Amino acid sequence: MLRFACPFCHFQISVPESDAGGRIVCPACSKTVAIPATRFDNGCIIGDFIIQSRIGAGSAGTVYLAQQISLEREVALKVLSHKNMTEKGVTTFLNEARAAAKLSHVNLVQSYAVGEDDGYSYMAMTYIKGETLKSRLKREKRIPIDEALHIVQQVAEALCYAWNESRLIHRDVKPDNIMLTDDGIAKLTDLGLAMNQKDWSEDMDISGSPSYMSPEQFAGEPLDTRSDIYSLGVTLYQMITGSLPFRAISISTLANQHFNQKPEPPERFVPGLPSTVSSLIKKMMAKKPSKRYADMEELLDAIWRLRQLTAPNRNLVPDVHTISIRRLNYGIQTEYVNNKRRQDRIQRKQLIANRPSLASRVMLVVLPVALVAVVALYLFSDIRRRSLERSMFGHVDAFERLASNPDIPVERLNVESAALIDEFAGKNAVRSDRIGRYVLSHINYLLNQRSDKEKTAAGAAASSETTAVLENQISLLNDEIANLKTIVVPRLKEEIDAAIKEGEVYHSDLIAAQHDLVKSKADFNALTKTREEELAASDELKINNLRQRLHQLVVTQRFSLARQMLTTEQLRSPRLDSWCTEMMRRIDFLDRVYAVFAGDDTDLGTITDAEAKARYTALYGDDGRTDETILCAFAVLCGDYDKAARLRPEDPEITATADAVAEELVAAARILHTMGEKKLPAMFAETMARLPKTPQTTAAASTINVLFSGFPQKN
Repeated sequence: MLRFACPFCHFQISVPESDAGGRIVCPACSKTVAIPATRFDNGCIIGDFIIQSRIGAGSAGTVYLAQQISLEREVALKVLSHKNMTEKGVTTFLNEARAAAKLSHVNLVQSYAVGEDDGYSYMAMTYIKGETLKSRLKREKRIPIDEALHIVQQVAEALCYAWNESRLIHRDVKPDNIMLTDDGIAKLTDLGLAMNQKDWSEDMDISGSPSYMSPEQFAGEPLDTRSDIYSLGVTLYQMITGSLPFRAISISTLANQHFNQKPEPPERFVPGLPSTVSSLIKKMMAKKPSKRYADMEELLDAIWRLRQLTAPNRNLVPDVHTISIRRLNYGIQTEYVNNKRRQDRIQRKQLIANRPSLASRVMLVVLPVALVAVVALYLFSDIRRRSLERSMFGHVDAFERLASNPDIPVERLNVESAALIDEFAGKNAVRSDRIGRYVLSHINYLLNQRSDKEKTAAGAAASSETTAVLENQISLLNDEIANLKTIVVPRLKEEIDAAIKEGEVYHSDLIAAQHDLVKSKADFNALTKTREEELAASDELKINNLRQRLHQLVVTQRFSLARQMLTTEQLRSPRLDSWCTEMMRRIDFLDRVYAVFAGDDTDLGTITDAEAKARYTALYGDDGRTDETILCAFAVLCGDYDKAARLRPEDPEITATADAVAEELVAAARILHTMGEKKLPAMFAETMARLPKTPQTTAAASTINVLFSGFPQKN
């Protein structure tokens, strides 16, 4: 039954599908209404939903804008297509509905209902007013950097929520499955391939969109949320650069690129791209999962920190897990930045304009004071330097007497020297380069003399201590060597011997496997050769049968049937395609030659070669074909293959057709002989006379003669 709503009173009407496209009187309002022509026209009812318009279609099914009758709300109604109404297709469809129903997040499309009506599976979802990211990329090619990061941040929020709530892996993150609402919200859709991490098994199908799949997804390895990070990184790369990182004709080549090839750096496509953005993309698209971000939380934190540096106005960047509902207005951000820059320029100009008057006032006050201070400082410094020079020699002489006394310890000399240096050459003293150089050089000389004496005495004690340490180390080394000889080396030798034996076993197994492989390859080659020979024999048999049938059609001028037969055989036997094509070309030429005589009732057998050539030239002119080619075709139309072979001895197809005709005559003669016929029809003799003398035709003539005369034919 076909159900639809009356456009006037919304009464639900049911009619047989055979009435589709007609008219009916509404039982409620008594108005004549048009019945929808198809099951999913506007106004049709499926389940609890009235279809309003068609939104779009994909590989899984068609999406309609619909009105939910019970709750009076707009929904997106996804109806599974007929080709996907298989056990696997319905299971995938239900998985998507269940996964979407369990999750409720601002960046995810939620499922409201799922059901089946009149053999159609459907799912009602959130209706989104907007477009897919794929549509926007197709229109604009690239997305501004911060807006691209804003979209990725929202999708990562959805994936983070799905992972934390249900350990759900999306497995199909791409621009087709990201919706952008009119309010600027990014919503992740299509959970048809989503799977729980615990549901993974080795025999699972490898699913996803090859351009966005992670290497481990291609390999069929266990997945986690880092696989979605890789796909999201490919999407970000496409938004920033306007192209995919990897493109290939075959899936195997594309997979190899994902495994081994590095994508072009995004900064080559976008000059001036911040290096931090490029680093984010490269880490998201790392070949090994361990090199990517550990999870969505870490990725979200990295995006937030990056946008704090790159966003035109970082006050509009939402914190992690607090995605803003409002649309990012990049025009407002740009105006805000321009106003701030304009204010900074005005302040700098005012500062520069006021600087000369301020400097003048400062110079009038400071300059006299500075001159007085410089003069006073010079006088004080000169008096201080002279006093320093007078007292310096007394202090140095006193230190020299201390240094010459062997009872004074070196520690005290170091203290005294430090005090002396601080007084005459330190940073707090009135400095004189000449005094400083003298004090430092003389004190160092006295200290070096004293230290040389004490080093000589301490050297003997240190030597004996060093010898004891070395002897102890030698003893330890001897113990270690003994341990190596008695324990470690024998154990290593045993392990090496065991490894060698195991390697020998592996080697023998490898040799045996290699022999088996060689034998299997030889058997395979032999089978292949036998199969090719059988196919070649079968093809030759088919071609002979076709030649016999073509001969009958050609001599009776049924060229259309000949073409139809060759076309059918091309579809049925692709191996004979080239032969059928060549025969089609020959049939076309024979039809062209026959057209010369199609206008009268002249017997072809009575026409001479000169007349045939003259008629052909009169109709077609000089078309570049030789006389032999034209006369050969004329001879074939007459069934005279002997003459055709003499005109075109280089054409093997003529003698092959003659052999096939002779074989057909033998088969017919055997049937006549079996039926009791005593006399061979004259047509057989005429046909045999027009065949060239080949081993096959000669043998055929001999067989026919034996059947009908009782003794072999003598040549």
